[in-house]
Amino acid sequence: MAQGEGIPGAMTPLRIIGVSAGALALAALGSADAQPTPAGIVPVQVIQNWLDQKDSWGPAYTAGPGWKKFMGFMHGEMKALGMKVTDLPYRYVRWYTTEFPDKNGWSLISDGVPVEVASYGTQSGSTGPIGVTAPMILYDLNVPVDQRPPLSALAGKIVVIKQQPYETLGTPRRIPLGVPAPRASTFCGNPPLCRAPATAEQPPSPQWGNVGPQDSYKDYEYRSDTNDFQTALFEKTPVTVEASFRNRDQFGQIRPIITDVLMPSGAAAAVTVMDMSPLAAGGTRIHPTPRQFNVPLLMLDRVAGAKVLRDAATGKMATLVLDAHEEENAGAYETVATLPGRNYGTPKDQAILLATHIDGPSIVEDDGGLAILTLLRHYAAIPQDQRPKSIIVYLESRHFVPGTEASYPFDAPKDHPELFKTVVGGLALEHFGGLQFAENGDVYAPTGKAATTYIWGWPNPFAIAEATAAINDQQLPRAINAVPARPGVNGKPQQPWLGGGFSRYLVDLGGWPGCHISGDWPSAGFQAYYPAAKTRVSAALFQKQAATALQLADVLMTKDVIALAPVWAHFVAGERGDEFTDDAYLNAEGEKTIANERREILRSVRDGSYDRVITALRSLQADAPRVMTPAAAEKMNGFATEATTWAERGVAWKQQGILGVPDVPSRVAR
Repeated sequence: MAQGEGIPGAMTPLRIIGVSAGALALAALGSADAQPTPAGIVPVQVIQNWLDQKDSWGPAYTAGPGWKKFMGFMHGEMKALGMKVTDLPYRYVRWYTTEFPDKNGWSLISDGVPVEVASYGTQSGSTGPIGVTAPMILYDLNVPVDQRPPLSALAGKIVVIKQQPYETLGTPRRIPLGVPAPRASTFCGNPPLCRAPATAEQPPSPQWGNVGPQDSYKDYEYRSDTNDFQTALFEKTPVTVEASFRNRDQFGQIRPIITDVLMPSGAAAAVTVMDMSPLAAGGTRIHPTPRQFNVPLLMLDRVAGAKVLRDAATGKMATLVLDAHEEENAGAYETVATLPGRNYGTPKDQAILLATHIDGPSIVEDDGGLAILTLLRHYAAIPQDQRPKSIIVYLESRHFVPGTEASYPFDAPKDHPELFKTVVGGLALEHFGGLQFAENGDVYAPTGKAATTYIWGWPNPFAIAEATAAINDQQLPRAINAVPARPGVNGKPQQPWLGGGFSRYLVDLGGWPGCHISGDWPSAGFQAYYPAAKTRVSAALFQKQAATALQLADVLMTKDVIALAPVWAHFVAGERGDEFTDDAYLNAEGEKTIANERREILRSVRDGSYDRVITALRSLQADAPRVMTPAAAEKMNGFATEATTWAERGVAWKQQGILGVPDVPSRVAR
């Protein structure tokens, strides 16, 4: 079976007319009427209006004013579509100050001269309106730790951190921090409910090999517009070509400094100088969001920071203001909403999960809710008795809270399983519409291209083929179909799964099929930068991404979701990602026997013949101990046992008439 085969025997999915071809110049990307509307998808002008409205509300930080307006908008839209909406509140203390471009809450005077400040360090306590006046001291990350001042010398001072430039990332010139982490941590993610952070969840798919630092594009399953990726795979992407990799490095570089240097030292306040031009740094956000700490922190670009670094090197005085406040019982909640399908409320009901985070700093970073809304409008227009499956929407609000999800034991899919019990597949949607930016000298500007869109998934050959088809059918520019669990088309590690937590729910709910559709965000839209709806995000690109997502949602709605499940990846034989090497077999004849049986399993899955699948799995389990090493046979038996459960489910669903739904009206044309 060829890698690119679809699933013959399953019904033809609903398809979307591709947006007209042509180069995606910046003018076209940003125009509300540059492209015809694909059938079944929200018009560009409606998307532009949504983006403009959301942009006017400012950051959607949990329980803040912008978040409340956004959540109110989403609730109103979902209820108008006939959805059942459930809010799940949790206790939360909101830390806040003024937001870019309003800098009244934060300022810096260095040696008597006011300095332009790019942003504040979130969750970093407060100086009050008067601020802190103290001598500065330089803490240069570009020199070894024994050449920096000891932590004891930082007490009571304003510590000025010189971050390492992007050019050192992934090279021997990148200096280790060299400071051990404190043995105990007393700071809180959600005071007064202080607790040790939960263990971070791993991405939903394991990474093949060691991909190294995030400074370049890696391998892939498929890549559209491949000529628009101007650097070779694994070759560091220059900031003059694209700023995403540099921005990601600089936004996150301060986090270990906070926990290992600033907090233990007793510093009065701190300033970090990033290797970024002014427009790139404006509204910078630390992510993952640090747990709350009490060292008021400001963030500077390299232009404004040059004077401050010089002043700090000679111990000059500075006054730093970060006037922040806290709101207890701020009214945080998450939302689960259901659009009923034809079998809603019956034992035959099945649902597709659409998940995203609804909180964040910017129009690109936190617009996943609008992406979901484009799909909901399409399916709500189909009469309920003709909708193949229900849709369950999960809007998470913990992605940008202090300490992020690790600070909160609350987890809706685990705590409220009754709301998710019918899920049989899903999509995670994030960061739609972002434009690619580059930096030349201190000029930060769009390149005229779309930021990269990633479609991450599991190494199921049928699912991979569907993702590639959606990219091509919708002519999605600069898109990468990535499956990190196996080598890419060039035999090398694939692009790692970034922010995979929202697809993790499909793993936790039982290993259901789906994918994570995400535009790259640090290039144009990670910062709290406003207004940005017409300068850093494109409604036309958003529409293309939404059309691609809708095509993949239609696959889950109408095709055999059992055949698309990750479990069948274990039966890909003799190809990229085969989990059994030659030394797993006792002889070549045995390897051939097992390979043939694995191929027969996939052929039968492709045809939806689950009774044949069960028979083939039994043969495989009988032959494996005879021709494989004991360890390999045990591993293969485990895969076969898991797969048998899925095949038996397929047999049962066929008998119940719920494995694929015939006669679905084709509101979305191919």
